[in-house]
This record gives sequence, structure tokens and C-alpha cells, in this order.
Amino acid sequence: MKTRILTALLIILVVAFPVLYGGWPLEALALFIIGASAWEWLRILPNYSKWNWLLPILIVGVIATRFVEGNWRFVLVACMILFLWSIPVFTSSFTSDDCNAAIVYYVLFSLFYISIGELILNHLYLITIVFATYGSDTGAYFVGCSFGKHKMNPRVSPKKSWEGFFGGILSGFVISLLISAIYKQNVDPTVNLLLCLICPIFAELGDLCFSAIKRHFKIKDFSNFLPGHGGVLDRVDSLLVNILVFGILYHIFLI
Repeated sequence: MKTRILTALLIILVVAFPVLYGGWPLEALALFIIGASAWEWLRILPNYSKWNWLLPILIVGVIATRFVEGNWRFVLVACMILFLWSIPVFTSSFTSDDCNAAIVYYVLFSLFYISIGELILNHLYLITIVFATYGSDTGAYFVGCSFGKHKMNPRVSPKKSWEGFFGGILSGFVISLLISAIYKQNVDPTVNLLLCLICPIFAELGDLCFSAIKRHFKIKDFSNFLPGHGGVLDRVDSLLVNILVFGILYHIFLI
């Protein structure tokens, strides 16, 4: 427990400044998450050690996708997918399952990094997202421990309950709405309200999606990079999904 608390404090100290300041610190944090997540995402695959040369190619591909615009972005994404799709033809150590995992990483984190670029334009939305996400996680934990009786999906996450789910949604909404009242004049009210409403729901969904991956590969955590907390992906799973939610809202309301 002591190790878990100390690690949690260190995570808060490292992450707080990029979230509150935005700009280049947020850019640096996003790049760290992309690199660490690529390693954690792929290392759980059985034959990863035989084709780990692909890791830097995927990371560079994700970064390039954000900075290539217009028709060339389509060209880059299509070429990357075709490249990954074709590797199993030429080497037996890189299977179709490996191919699918690599493509999912590339697409998912390219969208994440594009959304980060949009958040940097106004990082105050990220503050709303963070409090909606982790307010939901915290509320779901305490409500679930105190009142949880009806299991949501024991196959994927045996400890999660419907009581915790709805408690998390309520806590995430209230906390993010109250915090965002401090800077409400500097954000679009419709987008901010939708983030407060939607992000607590998708925080729970994101956690379940990543739990399903871990259960499939029979692992407890994606890595032990963060003592007591598992890996980077174990900490940012819900946040990752909610940054994609912001990207969707950005393209609907803010462009």
C-alpha cells in the first residue's frame, strides 16, 4: 500500500503541470504515453521479441499522422495499414493476430495524438476531461465497495458493479462540472457540458475495454513500470478513450 501511495503521488506531481499548463509539457507527456503504450501494447503478444524492430516504426507512424494534413494524411494511414497487413506474408513470426494488434495500436494512438493537438489549442478542456475521468473512477470505486451488489460484467471485470457504475457517472459529472465552473468563460459551454456528461460514462467503458484485453491475454497489468499501479496503459486507459471523445466533439462543434 505504501508503494502504491508513493507512486500515485509521483504520478500526480509529474502529470499535474502538463495538464494545468498545456503547451510543450503536454506535448512531451503525450509523446511519453505514445512510446510507453506502444511497448506495453505489443509486449504482451507471444512473439514480440522476434519482431520488436517494428516498435519505432509504429511510434514514428503515429507521430507523423498528426502532422501530415489533407489528402496526404489518408495516404499515410492507408500505407501504414497496408504495410502492417502485408508483414505476415513475409515472416511467420509476425502473425495475423500480431498484425491486427499493431493496426489497432496505430489507428487508436494516431487518433489520440491528433486529439492531443486539438487539446493543446485550449488545454482547459483537458482539465474537464481529467476530473470527469478520475472523478468517475474514484466514485465508482467507493460506491461499488460500499453498495455494490449487482455485477456489471463478471466475465471482463468481476469487481465492477452497476451501483459503482452509476455512482461513478454521478461523481464524475458533478466534480468536473464544479471544477470547470472556474474557467467556464474560456471554453465552449456546449462542449464542456457534454464532456462532463459523456466522459464519466466512457471512463467506465474504457476501463472495461482494456480489462477485456488483459483478460484475453491472461495478464493482470500491461507492465510493472509504475510500482503498485501496473503500467502506463493501466493508468491512462479511461483517459485515452475520453480524449478520443473530445476529438469527436471537437470535430462536430469546434471546427
